Amino acid sequence: MDVPRPAWPLLPVAALLAAMPALAACGAGGGGADPLPYVAEFRLGENTPAAREFVLAPVPGPRVQVLPAPSPAPRITPAPEVDGEVPLELSYTPSPAPAPDSGGKSPLESAFQPSVAWVNDGQYLGVVTYGSSSCPTGPLGIEVVGGQEIEIRLGSLFPDRGVCSADMSGHVTVVELPPGITPTKPLVARLGNHEVTIEAVGR
Repeated sequence: MDVPRPAWPLLPVAALLAAMPALAACGAGGGGADPLPYVAEFRLGENTPAAREFVLAPVPGPRVQVLPAPSPAPRITPAPEVDGEVPLELSYTPSPAPAPDSGGKSPLESAFQPSVAWVNDGQYLGVVTYGSSSCPTGPLGIEVVGGQEIEIRLGSLFPDRGVCSADMSGHVTVVELPPGITPTKPLVARLGNHEVTIEAVGR
């Protein structure tokens, strides 16, 4: 004979299921400012449907600067003998100075500056950043400050992610064109202390 099971063990489960939307909302709201609504986001150079659908121009990438060969180790040459002792003289070639447009940054820092690009012949705007592939940064806000000038505020796209991979990857965030911005004219974008200009594209 089957004995009916009490219904009370199901009550905590039902209460938990009812509370899940509220718990999810609490988790989604933490971690700082919300990112700007975007059309798509994907890793730079990956072969995914989103990356194939949204074509960037100019094609972004790290700025690689060719530097002179590193200076050799100091050369030790003997000097004329003085009072029976031979003093030593050190000579070396100083390291090359930073590039004039680097803003005092190292070559590695200069190579991975954020940038922008037209997407799909100017239908959208792409914001390109570099950093951890699991915790990418992107646009939190875009302000039009001139006829064809914008300022982009960058921040974490996924602020709730607590653990980030220690790698360097490019990330593309595709957004709608800011009001009044046209791809038929060059665009000046300021991203923090960095400024970039992209040429016009025909539509």
